[in-house]
Amino acid sequence: MVFGDSLTKAGRLVELQLLFWRNPGSPLSTAQLADRLDVAPRTVRKYLTELSANGRLPIYRHGRGWRLMDQAKLEVAPVRFLLEEAAALFLAVRLLERHADEPNAAVTGAVAKLGAAVPKELRPAFDHLVLRTDAGSKEDPFSAVFRTMAYGWALQREVDLEYAPRSTPNLASGVLRPYLLEPSAVGSAIYAIGFLDPPGEIRVIKLERITEARLTETTFSAPPVSELIQRLDQSWGVWLSDEQPVDVCLLFSAEVAKRVRETRWHPSQHLKGRPGGKLQMRVTVSSTLELLPWILGWGRQVEVVSPGDLRDLVAKEHAAAAATYT
Repeated sequence: MVFGDSLTKAGRLVELQLLFWRNPGSPLSTAQLADRLDVAPRTVRKYLTELSANGRLPIYRHGRGWRLMDQAKLEVAPVRFLLEEAAALFLAVRLLERHADEPNAAVTGAVAKLGAAVPKELRPAFDHLVLRTDAGSKEDPFSAVFRTMAYGWALQREVDLEYAPRSTPNLASGVLRPYLLEPSAVGSAIYAIGFLDPPGEIRVIKLERITEARLTETTFSAPPVSELIQRLDQSWGVWLSDEQPVDVCLLFSAEVAKRVRETRWHPSQHLKGRPGGKLQMRVTVSSTLELLPWILGWGRQVEVVSPGDLRDLVAKEHAAAAATYT
């Protein structure tokens, strides 16, 4: 099938690009590439010629192999979207725009390219988003940090960092292996999850706290993305903990029961109707630290049934808030 063959070739071209990006300082021979792609060496030479000629893979001869040029940028193959897919992308970009509290040139560039690829009926909407997200031609510090972290994550390369820890006013430095980038609606922030040395353990770092990031040529092997996302599913936000998960039981008033039912707040949630129109919610989270502000936001409309320490903490917070107004 011609169509099936074209898809196979397209996939191999992308994989060929990624092989070089994952091995930035190592020459790759034609035989190695042919073995990884499961094609003949002459096919690899044909692919390399095609990608190099159109600028999608800037490489040069290095000994008996090929090597990626320094400071090369990754280009993504062109795509086309169905109308409903384009509408879904528009909604995703709108959510990103509403929750991002830092200008990001990558967002503007991505929206502009999407606008050129979506059906013409939705291009005016994407053009409007480009104008809203455009921070000007000069790259801001956050955009530079985001670009470096994105490359470190995608290419599995270590990043030298300087950042401002939440626990101290002094800057800290370290080497991060970015395993995953994760957005959070709470605080309108983006976090990097990875192995940080020092202290030599997995940490969650807010990108807005990073003052400088430099991509190195040292590569690493990351755990499966599915494993990391599964751990995040146990948190209320982006909090990772090695402690035993906590079972939380909440009781919502009849006034807000319908509104609570309309949303899937957490992957583990279990809802059950109670007498008087009230609604019981049970969730299992890795920590209640991020859950606390959400509970307080419901005010008197929710009661913490368990655990006892969370119930006591919420009661104290409400009492302190009431004292402020008296």
